[in-house]
Amino acid sequence: MDIICLASSSQANAYIIRNEVDTLLVECGLDFKTLKTRMLKERIVLSRLSAVAVTHHHGDHSRSSDKVSLFAPLIASKETLANIKVARGAEFPATEWQPITLPTFTIIPFAVDHDCEGAFGFIINDTLNKDSLLFINDTKFVKYDFSNHQFDHIMIECNHNDEILDRADVRTQRTAKAHMSLETVKLTLSKMNLSKTKAIYLMHLSDSNSDQERMIKEVQELTGKPTYVCLKDGGVASGAIY
Repeated sequence: MDIICLASSSQANAYIIRNEVDTLLVECGLDFKTLKTRMLKERIVLSRLSAVAVTHHHGDHSRSSDKVSLFAPLIASKETLANIKVARGAEFPATEWQPITLPTFTIIPFAVDHDCEGAFGFIINDTLNKDSLLFINDTKFVKYDFSNHQFDHIMIECNHNDEILDRADVRTQRTAKAHMSLETVKLTLSKMNLSKTKAIYLMHLSDSNSDQERMIKEVQELTGKPTYVCLKDGGVASGAIY
């Protein structure tokens, strides 16, 4: 299973999950021209997409939904589909915990706690390579117990550091209520079985309320796993091995 970050921030999110057979776009929050350009840099063409999965309807996750759904079915909750533009016939309504099967990927949606209806996270199983991925973007916390699951890869929102937040700012207050902090990420990971985990990817960092180096360092020290930050303009950053 290959993981490619095309964009990760409060402005835009887009990630590629692929193997030798399937290419899945998770989130399409970039404008369509930029999305195409960044995909082409990775030698990925839209016509090769197996599907597009969108966690929720906010623009930084769904901006290009109308265009990308011309090339592949768009998987999302019925609430999300009702609030975004999708090409006719490309809507694929997802139901919590009901698997969606591609040739070599199985996608299992589950509800997350965000400030909109129908927000999902995804478990993505690669049946070809026997890999599994937990994908959790915008949410205040993880409400399900994943301690009995083992994931090869974990992609999880790590939006802010609590002590950096300016709580006098209204927008910052929303951030604190709707997005995961480093402290919450660490608590979540500490309850999970990471014995099989190969890497952890931190997503959706706030431009002004996060400390990238500290986030990598503390998650890596806690888990003993290689930890990466998904970058605003694509790609990932890593830290020293602690």
